[in-house]
Amino acid sequence: MTDLILSTFLALLSSVGFSIIANVPKRALLGAGITGVCSWMVYYVLDSVHHSIVLPNFMASLVVGMLGFFLARRFRVPVTMIYVGALISLVPGGMAFSTLQKLSENNLTAVLKGLFNTGSVAMSLALGIGVANIFNGWLYQKKMWLRK
Repeated sequence: MTDLILSTFLALLSSVGFSIIANVPKRALLGAGITGVCSWMVYYVLDSVHHSIVLPNFMASLVVGMLGFFLARRFRVPVTMIYVGALISLVPGGMAFSTLQKLSENNLTAVLKGLFNTGSVAMSLALGIGVANIFNGWLYQKKMWLRK
């Protein structure tokens, strides 16, 4: 339980911190932080239950897409302003780096496994955002999302 609280706090810090680095407007920092925390919690819970790398990342990016769209309209900013900070804790940068390090060890099996895992995570993140955008577009078109 302590690990979940600590990692959630760090997800909040990383989401807000990378949003600041990416020059996200101040009014959208809270939205990026909330989206980052919610997506990280979904990832953390699913990763502990379902020992896969694709499903937790897909579901977490689906949360980023759905909640990001809602909060972007709420804070009146482009949706990418919310996505930037929220997705950063899910990006497989460390996995890609360790794969490139294995290139120098001439371990082809480990390199191919790392490339496959990194590509799988990246594609699941992109697919989750894409599915959320399609669903948000459908909801918005049906006037079911954020009536003014």
